[in-house]
Amino acid sequence: MDADHGELRITTGDGTTVVTACFIMGVDKRATITRGWSDFFHQAHMDKGQVYAFDFKCTSKGLRLIVYSI
Repeated sequence: MDADHGELRITTGDGTTVVTACFIMGVDKRATITRGWSDFFHQAHMDKGQVYAFDFKCTSKGLRLIVYSI
């Protein structure tokens, strides 16, 4: 991620839910999702206490986050 802010496409592992979120980069080079995570959480019917795996992929269309329920 070369930009200090941008869009992040978040999708479920099965591809049924897709949300475009926004992120910013901090001075310590860590990214923070600033908008969209809550929408994704509710649309994907995620549950507190459930275990999820996160997979970042860099594609020709930009950075993508895939969330798997395990």
